[in-house]
Amino acid sequence: MCQGAHDATNRWDNPFWLYSLEQYKQPGCADFLLNAQDQYHLDINILLFIGWLSTQHKLFQPSASMDEIHNWQINNIRPIRQLRQRIKLLTKGPFYEACKQLELTGEQAQQALLFQVSKDWPTSRLSGYEVFESSIKRYLGEAKIINKEGWLQALYQHLQP
Repeated sequence: MCQGAHDATNRWDNPFWLYSLEQYKQPGCADFLLNAQDQYHLDINILLFIGWLSTQHKLFQPSASMDEIHNWQINNIRPIRQLRQRIKLLTKGPFYEACKQLELTGEQAQQALLFQVSKDWPTSRLSGYEVFESSIKRYLGEAKIINKEGWLQALYQHLQP
């Protein structure tokens, strides 16, 4: 295998991806994040990214690169998810499973892009929770969900190793 291919593989199985797999399987985490996605139209990968960034003491930094990554979610992952959800109503056979795997691969590609963007971000002297809170506010802006009783703390609990 050439070095370039090896590096590309390593980017896909990066620390952020491994963190996400671990957190997502924790009790209640998947349901909480899926609810945030369905009810508030939030990007689960960005929520996981902010959780991972807080463990690295790095602040979320919206940028032009983040816009491109957001477009990846909208133009690639969402259509696959919508197809998978339509198929789920009909069958949970091999075609459904293939769509589910394709969606997961798209999510992993988005996470690889996020990981690459964050590699050179500086670390902060803030505590993990302060980094998390500041980053979530940057992502959500002034969204009312931040003020929903206990939501931010519950999200933080689900995203901490």
